[in-house]
Amino acid sequence: MRETYASVSSFVDLLLWRDGGQRHARRNAWRAMVADNVRARERAEAAAAQYATTAVSSEHGASGEGRHISG
Repeated sequence: MRETYASVSSFVDLLLWRDGGQRHARRNAWRAMVADNVRARERAEAAAAQYATTAVSSEHGASGEGRHISG
């Protein structure tokens, strides 16, 4: 009886999981790619914002604050 149960069980597993887990792996890869794209976009936006604030402060420079840099 155990052999019959094992063979039926393995047959059901084969029918349900015939892709060998590939579908699950692809789904995980897709989610990871989406998360990476979101992080990359956020990093680019943060870098652009930082560059914009640096550009504004460098326009005024040290002399704008009353300090002069001699070179």
